[in-house]
Amino acid sequence: MSILRLAPALAALLVLPCGSAVAKPSGCRATQAAYAALKRGMSYHRAVERLGCPGRRVTHMTIGRTERTTYTWRGTGSYGANLTVSFRNGRLTSKSQLGVN
Repeated sequence: MSILRLAPALAALLVLPCGSAVAKPSGCRATQAAYAALKRGMSYHRAVERLGCPGRRVTHMTIGRTERTTYTWRGTGSYGANLTVSFRNGRLTSKSQLGVN
């Protein structure tokens, strides 16, 4: 099959949206209330339920049997508002926020 006949099919694939399982809602912003609902020992999946969307993984490290991961979420409020949440072996160990209201 010639490349000219494949071009329209390839172009259509580039235009189609990706699956919703990997795409984050564009309007997802963490609130102060959602931040307050995050508790030490909570699982990542429970945190996602509270915040309304998956976070962006910024660090991931495994040493022996210990896995540490840090995620960030965009927040409501001032420009650059965000949350940072750290997990050890899938459980919340620390959280911080900047400018979230």
